[in-house]
Amino acid sequence: MNNFATLRLLDRFAPLFRRAGIDYPMLRLILGMKLTMDTRRVPTVFAQSKVKEGKNYFIRSLWIYALYGLAVIPFLFIDDYFFQLSIIFGILMFILMTSMVSDFSSVLLDVRDRNMMMTKPVDQRTISTAKMLHITLYMSLLTIATTGIPLFVSLYVNGFGFFLLFLAELILLNFLILMMTALVYFAILQFFDGEKLKNVINFMQIALTLGIILGYQLVARSFQFTSLDVTFTPSWWQLFTPPVWFGALHEALLTGERSLFVLLLAALAVIVPVIAMILYVKMIPAFESSLHKLSTVEQGKEKRTNRLKQIFLRFIAPNQEERNFMNFSFAMMKNEREFKLKVYPQVGFTFVIPFLFMFTTSENGSFEALREGSSYYLFYFTLLVIPTVISMVKYSGAYKGSWIYAAMPLKDRMLIDRGLTKSVLVMFYLPAMLILTPVFIWIFSGRIWLDLVVIIATAILYAAICTLALNGKSLPFSQPFSVAQHQEGIKAFVMMLVIGGFCLIHVLFNNWAFGLEIYAVILLIAILIVWTLGFRKIRFDT
Repeated sequence: MNNFATLRLLDRFAPLFRRAGIDYPMLRLILGMKLTMDTRRVPTVFAQSKVKEGKNYFIRSLWIYALYGLAVIPFLFIDDYFFQLSIIFGILMFILMTSMVSDFSSVLLDVRDRNMMMTKPVDQRTISTAKMLHITLYMSLLTIATTGIPLFVSLYVNGFGFFLLFLAELILLNFLILMMTALVYFAILQFFDGEKLKNVINFMQIALTLGIILGYQLVARSFQFTSLDVTFTPSWWQLFTPPVWFGALHEALLTGERSLFVLLLAALAVIVPVIAMILYVKMIPAFESSLHKLSTVEQGKEKRTNRLKQIFLRFIAPNQEERNFMNFSFAMMKNEREFKLKVYPQVGFTFVIPFLFMFTTSENGSFEALREGSSYYLFYFTLLVIPTVISMVKYSGAYKGSWIYAAMPLKDRMLIDRGLTKSVLVMFYLPAMLILTPVFIWIFSGRIWLDLVVIIATAILYAAICTLALNGKSLPFSQPFSVAQHQEGIKAFVMMLVIGGFCLIHVLFNNWAFGLEIYAVILLIAILIVWTLGFRKIRFDT
């Protein structure tokens, strides 16, 4: 086991732990074991990368969080402390809390202590202290990485007093985040089984990936407002907004603001985190006793078959075997957590990116100019989700069960690939189409209905092409995620460029009389050819 620098630093405080009645050699051993195990954990920011053994990916991810922290530096140059710190702590709270939920859940919800050490002659206080130190270590490293540069910039810009107060508030913020996260988990564990909690964690990981992408877009656009006269208007909801508390604390201590409401907010910034930390220490026994639910699965009621869904599936997949594989694909894509982490952020981004570019590229910002323009071609961005999903469907955490393909009495491999492609379209593209189509028609009027039909037809053709190009002879869900190669991402990126080609063809046909109608017929013929003849060329690997 490595002699981590953290352990060597901790050795200097060994007498303090012994005076507190803690078995320090055992504490050091437990913490060292936890740190060794953590070197094998991959942070969310590296979720899309190929993992190599023997590397501490958490330490390697800290520079990325340092880049995230650069987003708060421009706000340090705003003269109004209240507004400045409220925005800064809003950004920091989002980054730190989502990272806590996504990357440190395995630390906070570590059940190995109960499984391995509770049967050994190890004091409960020692085990709890090891967990507290473990969490404190990682939150400290993450906070230092994220706020280290902004802290030194604040020292230069606003002085030593601002720097010390900022540092103290970051400590309080960590207390608050830890308690809020633990309370969320504790509440979920009281009402749901461990499976539900794991799903919540997974969706928070998705929110982290998507939120950072969108958050930076919003931050970049906020720099347009450089001459705003900021005025604080007290409202009751600010009592439940922690970033405003820390802004008020700066305002009260550094500018001498003594209004009752500001002092109340400033007091909350100190009192709530301290009370939260005390409560967390008190609730550790109850919290850890609830962790056994992570090993249980709630026996849910058998779900009734949705009649409308079955009618729809029979319509798009008349063949029973093909329909069975569609249902199988639905179940796999819905339940594979690693698959959801890699794919679902792209799905969420599909709903946002057309509008992001739409309002960025509008000529004068007026709605009428947007309505009369050609920004509806941005609907093609909804196709981006297709290669992302299809390039990942060959991987699964349960890949060892792929032997079932050889045991299945399938007459034609084509049924598997067609069923898979249709399930991808139904599960990932259809929701985007149903939600965005009415919005686009409302924005651009009914004049674009045929354009949207062409784009949707293109998506159907494009999905089949992606399956043929990206999966080839690979069977769905038959390979482990660990063998995913960087080349797969390159192939998916190349297929994304094909979308631009389809869009260009659409634009060219749109410039001719009856060109759009002709293009729609061409697409229909191409769909029939590719969906019937294209899949027949695929055979099982032998």
